[in-house]
Formats: sequence, structure tokens, C-alpha cells
Amino acid sequence: EFGAVECSWRESDRSFTGFVAEVWFDQLPANFAVRWARVVGYSVLVRSVSSGPGRFAVSVPCTVPGGQVQLVGGVRGGRVRCQLVG
Repeated sequence: EFGAVECSWRESDRSFTGFVAEVWFDQLPANFAVRWARVVGYSVLVRSVSSGPGRFAVSVPCTVPGGQVQLVGGVRGGRVRCQLVG
């Protein structure tokens, strides 16, 4: 719907929830940012990036319901793919 290029979860030192969804876009994702800020009730971070799967990245604070996150080979604050485990 919004043209995202890629999405993943990561741990965050800055997010009060401890996790953010990182969503990448090739074009400025203004509509996505506005909609998800309303959904979560908090500001989302939109930034232009020089590396990664898209030109823009959006960080959306989130929680992980009903499970725990297993990060393999990652560090807190780093970008790593992860999976939910029950």
C-alpha cells in the first residue's frame, strides 16, 4: 500500500518499548509516517540514509506480543533480522 522496499525488527536503545520496526522506502514516506504515528500514538523517526535497501528509513516504536525475540549474531542497536519464538 505504501511502497515499502523492506521491513525488519531491531532492538533500540532509544525506543521506550525496546524495539522498532525499520521500514525502508525509495521515496519520502510521508503518508506512511503520518498513519503509523497515529496508530502507535507516538512520533516515528523518518530519515534519509546513505546505505541500506532504500533511500529513506522509518523507525516505528513497537512491542512484541505473545513471544520473545530471538536475535542471532546481533548487538543491541544494530540492524539484524530476527524471528519471534513462542
